[in-house]
Amino acid sequence: MHASTRKRRRRWPWIVLGSVALVLVLATGGIVFGGTQVLLTPHHGMVTALGKVIAVDDNEITLSRTDAATRVGTYGLVWDGADGEQTGSAVIGPVLTSTAKTVTRPISNVIGRLSAGTEVQLNPNIHTRDPKVSLGIDFSNVAVDGELGAMPAWQVPGTGSTWVLFVHGIDGQRESGLRPLPTIVDAELPTLLITYRNDVGAPASPSGLIALGQTEWRDLEAAADYALTQGATSFVLYGDSMGGSIVTQFMHQSPHAERVVGMVLDAPVLNWAGVLQGQAERLHLGFLTTPLQAAVEWRGDISLAMLDELDQTAAFEHLPILLFQGLADPLVPPAESESVANALPGARYVPVADAGHIQSWNVDPETYEGHLADFLGQFAP
Repeated sequence: MHASTRKRRRRWPWIVLGSVALVLVLATGGIVFGGTQVLLTPHHGMVTALGKVIAVDDNEITLSRTDAATRVGTYGLVWDGADGEQTGSAVIGPVLTSTAKTVTRPISNVIGRLSAGTEVQLNPNIHTRDPKVSLGIDFSNVAVDGELGAMPAWQVPGTGSTWVLFVHGIDGQRESGLRPLPTIVDAELPTLLITYRNDVGAPASPSGLIALGQTEWRDLEAAADYALTQGATSFVLYGDSMGGSIVTQFMHQSPHAERVVGMVLDAPVLNWAGVLQGQAERLHLGFLTTPLQAAVEWRGDISLAMLDELDQTAAFEHLPILLFQGLADPLVPPAESESVANALPGARYVPVADAGHIQSWNVDPETYEGHLADFLGQFAP
């Protein structure tokens, strides 16, 4: 056999292995970069597809049986018109009956046309309109002037000078605050449901990316500035999901932190590194945790250490805190919420079985509102 032929034959396994390694490297890089982009790019959507309506009347709706359709609790239902714009919404209650193929739930508060065959989505926010349309609660549309420009907010009147500042989570909307709003109104506390950079109607960040709370806290500070001009003297900060990260960064960095008298946290992100690790492990890609964390820090110019509250609770350990955490949360590790709550002398920890991410209210509204009313009572005028 010719010598050059033997050399080529000896070389081909290494060429194949090199090619495989290159493909794996490129695939890994694609997963890491893609995951980073998904996390940091604003999408403004929290709905889950449910499929088509099988039947509906004034009181009940029947859906195809899916994991989403059987989810425990009360949720919003939304659907699009022929032009792709959202045109309808409703509220669906806990499962009434189910078969191997269908699920029937109560339906109420229907706005828009809903009929069999309509494609619908599940919305944990329940309400998709403003406080007046959704709940009959009076409010004012206001603009909060931040460092990047004006940000829309809903101002709900109350008495006294302790204001609740509600901060929604990543890719969320201020409508998230409409679930607890009736309880806050019953406590007679003035409330501001804010937006922040990269929200719909608010200015984009300079990079166009989400900073996981590292810069968004400044927009909460601007909301506090606005509230002070309206007569506020102290604040209860209410944050869900990434709103928890924004709230805790505010406590570390804002000069207004001394005015905060209490905090409500719902499935708060208190350690983004832990969230990223959990998501990688959930996809059986735990080996990508470190590169994913590094990519998020690089792409977003973010310090995950700065956003890790597990060992940085001194800034708010003196406060009364109410912390809700769903035990079926696929995003925030419940163990981390419990750990932080246990480290805070004034914290009341409320774990909720079967609740997904920021869905503790949805699973058990009555119990949620009972805890919240009791907590807010100490700040009532």
